Amino acid sequence: MTTRLRSVLSGRDLPVAELCSARLDGELFTLGDFWCPVDELDAPDTRAQAAALLVPPRAIAERLTAAWILGLAAEPRRHQFCVEVGARVHLQPSARLILREVTCPPTDTASITGLRVTRPLRTVVDLARWPDPDVDVVPLIGALLRLCGPGGAEQALGRCDRAYVPFRSLALGRLAAAEGWRQPSLTR
Repeated sequence: MTTRLRSVLSGRDLPVAELCSARLDGELFTLGDFWCPVDELDAPDTRAQAAALLVPPRAIAERLTAAWILGLAAEPRRHQFCVEVGARVHLQPSARLILREVTCPPTDTASITGLRVTRPLRTVVDLARWPDPDVDVVPLIGALLRLCGPGGAEQALGRCDRAYVPFRSLALGRLAAAEGWRQPSLTR
């Protein structure tokens, strides 16, 4: 009987020393905080599996982590996740990830190998409103908007151009810079 290892390995699967040795021998490559066999593709499925090992099952990958899973950004220094308001998820404080509570309807997420990930349009809106200070999000927003397809930019603009949206003017400015638009008037 042949036993096949999982696509993404951690210290729970094999001792870390053995995983590091296998990486040095060229049998594994690192993917975030984990390891993958060299015959696995560094694809959204494997990145989602690696991200899922960091958080409880109710967590949703968002912002830079969602962009990383989709293959549009480098792995973030701190992974960004969210949970539904009232999900009652307890997570030990970590310098490796951020977890926040949000309202996220099911239409704003997609499941990739069991991990919920925000869809490109939601990721655009979140990045425009809550960017990482270490990353220039404007080119990333442009790439995500192209992934949204026709009308994606207008939908993102519609979601951000509401009077009650926090950091509205910053979000509109980033969207305008990503698409080369003139920023809409903020008189509402």
